[in-house]
Amino acid sequence: MIWNLCSRMPQPPNKNIVYIHGSGASTLSFNFLQIFLPEHNVLYIEYDTQELPETVITRIKMQILDEFGHDPFSVIAHSYGCLLGLKAVQAFANCDVFLAMSAPWGGSRTAKWLSYAFRHSKLFTALNPKSAFITALQTVNNDFKIINIVTTGTRGAGNALAGMGESNDGTLTVRTQKSVPNNFNNLKQIETGTSHNEVLVNFETVEIIKREIFCE
Repeated sequence: MIWNLCSRMPQPPNKNIVYIHGSGASTLSFNFLQIFLPEHNVLYIEYDTQELPETVITRIKMQILDEFGHDPFSVIAHSYGCLLGLKAVQAFANCDVFLAMSAPWGGSRTAKWLSYAFRHSKLFTALNPKSAFITALQTVNNDFKIINIVTTGTRGAGNALAGMGESNDGTLTVRTQKSVPNNFNNLKQIETGTSHNEVLVNFETVEIIKREIFCE
């Protein structure tokens, strides 16, 4: 009788989650995490790194509004996708949590030098530490919670080109991941000893997401 009573109790609605992958990747990046997370409603954001950031940001806004309307949602983003996503969701009052993994908040010195050789690369131009895209992050005024996961790298994961003499996760420096704009509110920073992409296939990441987004 108790089982029957409990089974008829209304269940809380599934969480709405927006996934935004990093540069040169796709939504397949999140397959591992999704397997171990509680059931939830999903919106995948796809983009091409040769698109202007403003174009992608506008599309993200439209897709979120079309999919979830004014219902609460959270974002799980990786690398370059964190920057695009944060600029988009600052316009929403119904964003609960923004979880960023391996985000280049301070840009990339490597991207700066590569932009001189690959002048048509919109990705390298956007990630120049002095670009308008990076400096515009200083204007973000968020009410939602931001979880910033910093990947510090594993033994042997460092990359001389990516780090330019600094500690890095194989793709981005630890410093740029920690260079969160001072105007960010409700910020929690978590360090994990994984490489840039290993964070996407790590049980520690699963547990962080369960705790911070699903409250488990």
